[in-house]
Amino acid sequence: MTSLSDRLKLLRKKNDLTQEQVADYLRISPQAVSRWETGATSPDISALPILAELFKVTVDELLGVNEAEKRKEIDSIIAVAESEINRNMTEQPIISLREALRRYPNNDRLLTCLMYALFAASEDAELSHIYAPEIDSIADRINQYSTNEACRNEARRLLFRHYCETDRKAQARQIAEGMAKEDTCRERNLYWALEGDERVSFLKERISYDMGQLLWDLWAYSVHARLTDEEASGFDAARETIEAAVNKLM
Repeated sequence: MTSLSDRLKLLRKKNDLTQEQVADYLRISPQAVSRWETGATSPDISALPILAELFKVTVDELLGVNEAEKRKEIDSIIAVAESEINRNMTEQPIISLREALRRYPNNDRLLTCLMYALFAASEDAELSHIYAPEIDSIADRINQYSTNEACRNEARRLLFRHYCETDRKAQARQIAEGMAKEDTCRERNLYWALEGDERVSFLKERISYDMGQLLWDLWAYSVHARLTDEEASGFDAARETIEAAVNKLM
């Protein structure tokens, strides 16, 4: 694998550019470009997107990143981070995701996972105040630059919840108004494209999920509604019936 200095020299020559022309484009000295190409120094991270644009390559190509290896590494980083978040380990995933983003700037999947980690850590009121600007900033970056619809939707969902938790419910409602309606989502429509065992398996998964959502709705209603003892007893019985049905499906 070639070094960054070698790739910079090869790409400059491939594009028929002199060190002086590269320096002029970046508004730096020709000596700085020369030191990059000899390996004495390396470009600052902020210069990489500009160099990539000049040489008509991606930042990953400029850095010599193998796409398959990159995807595998990012998958592993996200899996570990999500596992730590689910175990209420909030500090470590934030550190590891920030470090990963130094290697892969603006990777939308890493940004979305970091947003999730920051949101999870914001259950602590003090941390919520500290992390709020970063959550807002990441959401804005994903909204502006990401073409990954899954990342955009997840960022929108997290920002909605973040606004709700930070007393910005008017802004949260604006986000909610722009969300897809339930009858237009994948989960409500994929059934029609499936057949046989695959359709049955999908329905089983949907029923299990829907019953879980219904349990949550019943719990939330019982918390916020002023139920009589008889109504509360009825809700408890309904939850037990649904939980038994869900367990049968699993």
